[in-house]
Amino acid sequence: MSFMNWFGVIVCVALFSCTAKVGAEHTDKPEDEQTNEKPVWKIENGKFYRDGEWVFLKIAKPLRNFADGNAVQQLINDLDKLKSKHYNVIEINCYWHHFDHDGDGVPDVSLEPLNRLINTIYTKGMIPCLSVETYAVGGGQMPAGFWDRFPDADAINDQGKTVTDTEYGFGSRVVSIFHDGYREAARTFIKELTAGVDYEKIGYFETTVEPQYMGTINLCFSAHAKHAYDAWLTENKITDPAAKMPEAFPIPQSFVNNLYWNKFRAQFLAGWVNGDAAAFREVAGPNAYIAVDYLDADEDTMMKRNGNPEEFLAHLTAPNIIQVNWSWFFPENHPNQKAYDRVHHANDTYHRNWAITEHMTFNGSDFNHFSDEELREILRNTLKQGTRFGWEFVSIDNATNGSFSLYNDDWSPKRVMGIVDLHWDDWLAYIREIEAQ
Repeated sequence: MSFMNWFGVIVCVALFSCTAKVGAEHTDKPEDEQTNEKPVWKIENGKFYRDGEWVFLKIAKPLRNFADGNAVQQLINDLDKLKSKHYNVIEINCYWHHFDHDGDGVPDVSLEPLNRLINTIYTKGMIPCLSVETYAVGGGQMPAGFWDRFPDADAINDQGKTVTDTEYGFGSRVVSIFHDGYREAARTFIKELTAGVDYEKIGYFETTVEPQYMGTINLCFSAHAKHAYDAWLTENKITDPAAKMPEAFPIPQSFVNNLYWNKFRAQFLAGWVNGDAAAFREVAGPNAYIAVDYLDADEDTMMKRNGNPEEFLAHLTAPNIIQVNWSWFFPENHPNQKAYDRVHHANDTYHRNWAITEHMTFNGSDFNHFSDEELREILRNTLKQGTRFGWEFVSIDNATNGSFSLYNDDWSPKRVMGIVDLHWDDWLAYIREIEAQ
């Protein structure tokens, strides 16, 4: 059966089997009326509701410098185009170094363009969301002046060497999350950024992308890590000599794999994320919604990435939304079941009531080699795993030659994005149908 014939059957079933409405974010409502009404947003049972109506979110994540007034204005000019493509959420990803040059956490540029963007998104009936990049792995970097303030804040590997982001190829200088000055400055930035915009118009806030240590390098063995670990051992009354961090480099593999050390690393990583979430809520209020990425890649990298994934998830208390990455296990071309199983287990065991969704449902680079049918199966898999919150697409830019962009210069979708855009109503009908089962 062809794709469209298959969907046609679903549309017919959905029209008669489902009464819940799921779709675009009130795109037919006049903008002046939208401006005068404050919608009620709620996340419940894994879904997003506006004024009591379930809305499946189509999330646009454009990657650009939101401290640059010209870049912001260009996006404002393109909002109607994005709205016509049924995007109902615009996620604004703010890189720390774009806003704060001396690394104290206080923005050195005007937040007026960013605030204007948020207000325009909101006025057009879409939902603005605010995320930050405050880490130095996977594309982020620290403000240049940060290293002048904290020259001892480097992450240290098991050989006693400072680290750069060789895993993702950006070469940025990697900071140690165990450094007190780093966490304080990053959270100052989160609070200053949030306070500087109309945060009541933000649908949800997101902590730094894919929180992890690194998947190919053993981190972190700095003096700051040792101090935090020694305090953790004391607090937990652990006296096993094998648990003690070695005094000299290189660190032996027996300690790199030590269960106590990796339990501590998992708990500290979760605490870092929880603390960043608390910084958002200190300004936006205790009920502000928080999204967090969960990266679950090749199993032989997971100890390096987060110590212990189950322990990390068990201590991740702040989020309302968990965004699974990878949702698809690329090396073997099948659903990343272990990732979803871990997230669902933690959600059920600890009664978290998370909305479980995906980070980068599609992006402009990782999915190009999949066939059209494989792309459809990747989307269907997210729904089989329980996704009812929405899909996130990165990067929403019109750049034919852009390696990460999902659109051509004329805003026509590239092949990967065409699987979504050209069949959006059919996908919504399918979502309604499987929800009714």
